[in-house]
Amino acid sequence: MWLEPIASAAAWPASAQCSAASIFATLVAAIVAKGLKAAQLKAAATRDAVQKDYDFIVIGAGSAGCVVANRLSEEKKWKVLLLEAGPEETDLNMVPAMASRYLTDDFFWWKYTTQKSGWDPGSRASRGKGMGGSSAVNAMHFTRGNREDFEHLKALGNTGWGFEDVLKYFKKAENNHDFPKDTTYHGTTGPQDVMLDRFRDPNTALLVQAYEEIGMARVEDVNGASQLGTSTVGGVSWAPGAVLNGERRSSNRAYLGAAVRKRPNLTVQTGAFVRRVVVSGGRAVGVEYDGPAGRKTVTATKEVVVSGGAYNSPQILMLSGIGPKAHLQDVGIKLVQDLPGVGQRLHDHMFGSGGVKFLLSKTAKLGTVQQYVDTVKEYVQKRTGPLSATANPANLFYRSSHQPKGVTRPDIQISIGGGRTTSKLPASCPEGDPAGTFYNQLAFNPINLHPKSRGQILLNKKAPYGPPLIFGNVFGDESDLLPVIEAYQLVARLNATKALRSNGVQVSVSTAKACASLRFNSDAFWRCQLKGKGKANQHPTSTCSMGPDSDPLAVVNPRLQVRGVKGLRVIDASVLAETTSGNTNAVCVMVGEKGADLIKEDWKSLH
Repeated sequence: MWLEPIASAAAWPASAQCSAASIFATLVAAIVAKGLKAAQLKAAATRDAVQKDYDFIVIGAGSAGCVVANRLSEEKKWKVLLLEAGPEETDLNMVPAMASRYLTDDFFWWKYTTQKSGWDPGSRASRGKGMGGSSAVNAMHFTRGNREDFEHLKALGNTGWGFEDVLKYFKKAENNHDFPKDTTYHGTTGPQDVMLDRFRDPNTALLVQAYEEIGMARVEDVNGASQLGTSTVGGVSWAPGAVLNGERRSSNRAYLGAAVRKRPNLTVQTGAFVRRVVVSGGRAVGVEYDGPAGRKTVTATKEVVVSGGAYNSPQILMLSGIGPKAHLQDVGIKLVQDLPGVGQRLHDHMFGSGGVKFLLSKTAKLGTVQQYVDTVKEYVQKRTGPLSATANPANLFYRSSHQPKGVTRPDIQISIGGGRTTSKLPASCPEGDPAGTFYNQLAFNPINLHPKSRGQILLNKKAPYGPPLIFGNVFGDESDLLPVIEAYQLVARLNATKALRSNGVQVSVSTAKACASLRFNSDAFWRCQLKGKGKANQHPTSTCSMGPDSDPLAVVNPRLQVRGVKGLRVIDASVLAETTSGNTNAVCVMVGEKGADLIKEDWKSLH
């Protein structure tokens, strides 16, 4: 076990100047370096196990791809190959509180950055690389979204994607440990474990109380009947996670465990970077990839399934000659099928950093060396305590006054939690607690769940096989700022609540110089604060969006088949016509379940 050497405070290096958090950071950095080195050595020893041909080839072992590979290989007569560019997961991935903090090395991330567009100055675009994809490195929130999300998807002409249609797949995937008796909304026999955190941070609990004080309803089950509960404005809830008894349950761990990996008809190949889908006579017949044995082409006799995610799936299609004719000609890719919508309609949740923090005094948790040691020992021995919980364990889903008439779903999400220390340390000290276990402040970032702004994915003409060009166009339509500004205006009401005041919690706003003359909490003030600080929330969708024949930018039909190319489907978040009302991991798993069923239906109907 990676934390075995920790036994007592005496094991920590002494420092009169650096804080306990800094010392903890030193230890964690050493642990991560050791784990990373081991993972790199293991990846370097990976052998190519790919045979000559398969019935189905699945590209990408992310949240949806793992599901598809599992479900297709349930059919014993079908040979299934799963290709993944990254490595296997490590023990480091399983600790919930660490989330992406231990995986900042490019070995586990695609080295992607966004291009300057809209109010986004350009920033890192976080996508997991390896078995489980982003589900192996994300914050593990497992929220399904809102009923209206899927009813709207259906109304756009996507038959079979209404709420009742997809609910059965949410339930099929799920092994719910909190609401097992609610068979209307939950399943208990699926591979994906879902639990509320057993550890509840006391400062997050104070904020939950404060939201209730200003009129938000407490919602026990955000994946149940309503995200907003008894309120028409906002619902505050503890977030369900892809967790089991204090350990992360990525799609890889949930769907591709040891028993599944032993199936003789399933081959899982890591270290396999896909270059293109091979198309012949208008049909996908194989995949070309660079793997441990060099460049190879493997044949698919039935279908190729692209599950690379909203960034990589359109890139793979375009590298295969499937995409906008003018762009492919400009890049020098031979055209196979002119599909103008490939890479278009990029849709993501977006936010702006307004400089708001909740400062803690009486309830601050800065930690001593011994407290850090005890916290780590508690997790190692019992899988309980702060390390067993996600960094932002609660959410407010809020319906702003800017929602169109007749729309009742929330358009704002505020994750509650995410603290860090603010003590001034010598430059020689490492950064503080990387797990956010001890802290003296909490963050506040309202996220627009349904922006009008759309971006795009393009191939890089200088290096088509390198990172794609990601244009998020954050707040490109500036009306998307209005719900975010309204959410920021809640801070004044929160600051006056008894829950915060009686516990010494105060709202702090770092006002930019350019905004100092503006009236605090006015629309103009917050617009000024947010200017040039827009970011996508890394829940990208819609770059291979589904739609009926009448939709000129639809890449796949409602059965997720790529238009104009037989034997080719896309099954991941990129097929959604728009973002959903919450974190997208659970939705990706559902799309994987439904997509696999569509494949089974189509092939069984032929025989």
